Amino acid sequence: MRVHLFGILAEKAGSDVVELEGAATDELRAEFRRRFPNTKGLMFAMAVDRKVVNGNQPLNGNEEVAMLPPFAGG
Repeated sequence: MRVHLFGILAEKAGSDVVELEGAATDELRAEFRRRFPNTKGLMFAMAVDRKVVNGNQPLNGNEEVAMLPPFAGG
């Protein structure tokens, strides 16, 4: 599954898009951490089809998925 990365996550991964395998958001998160151990300790939210999700969400592989680092508004 194609996953879009932003901010420090893209910097650490060396790309703003990565391919990850997983049937749910928790699996994508775990695969990302395994492939990019330099992200250990970084917090991030996941968005599926442009909506931030809390908890684990099943995926069918056709969704648009993004990993978003913390951000502040002003």
